[in-house]
Amino acid sequence: MNRTHAAARQSLLIAPEETRAIEHPDARRPPDKAKDDLIAHSSGYLFRSWGEIVARIGEAEICALLLDFDGTLVKLQKRPWDVRVPQRTKRLLERLAGHPKLFVAIVSGRRCQDLQTRIGVEILHFIGLHGAEVKGKDTRISFAAAKCLARAERAVRARIDAMRGMRVENKGKSFAVHYREASATTARAAKACLLDLVAPLKHTLRVLDGAMVWEVLPNEIRGKGGAVRDLLRELPHGTPAIYIGDDGTDESAFRALNGQITIRVGKAPNSHAKYYLRNPSDVIRFLARLEKEIA
Repeated sequence: MNRTHAAARQSLLIAPEETRAIEHPDARRPPDKAKDDLIAHSSGYLFRSWGEIVARIGEAEICALLLDFDGTLVKLQKRPWDVRVPQRTKRLLERLAGHPKLFVAIVSGRRCQDLQTRIGVEILHFIGLHGAEVKGKDTRISFAAAKCLARAERAVRARIDAMRGMRVENKGKSFAVHYREASATTARAAKACLLDLVAPLKHTLRVLDGAMVWEVLPNEIRGKGGAVRDLLRELPHGTPAIYIGDDGTDESAFRALNGQITIRVGKAPNSHAKYYLRNPSDVIRFLARLEKEIA
């Protein structure tokens, strides 16, 4: 993330009175976890703990490698639709996904079809729309939720879409409000407007705070944490998991995978991830080193 993006995000920190409307997913605590095990902490730089990583995966029959997309595998772009995946990254992902010791999945707020088109690696597994899209198990939202979502999107488009630098993206079962190209002043105004519009629908919809984006989705979609828990249940008992993500929408996964190898891209003092990597280049370096370790 460049300094402009970082400054904009800092200026848009959610005030305490707004937390009910814009939700950081790490607040959705798994009911079977003890409080003391889920306290946010300062993550350690992953490469300083490489021995711990090797020890966790060394004797495992299979390891789940779960990767966010934007800001993790690829750098954030001003226009999300301009994101391109380097060929080197595609080849690396293809080799990792083909390794018998790894189960590799992309876990993203993007739609699965979008991810498949951009990455182009058929043997990868995709979890899209914060867990709403999974091959053969797509979440169905109720008619009431769909009606509320459509109502909210119409209102947001009428009030926010015309603001300079703002963009509303329809994702079918959710919609996103992007502010990467907006000034901090415009983004603050858009946030206040979004809060006002969604507040009356809070029993049906929630807003996730992502990397220069707000994601509006039905409460029936559990988020990335629920998705990765379901995925691990389908793998052999005791399968170690590596999860790498870069923003607030990944925190529910970090909490769900408490005790596993969780990695935040960009150091965040209040993250629930155990480790951190500096940027997407660091992530690619980690994946290349992981490939050599399991060769």
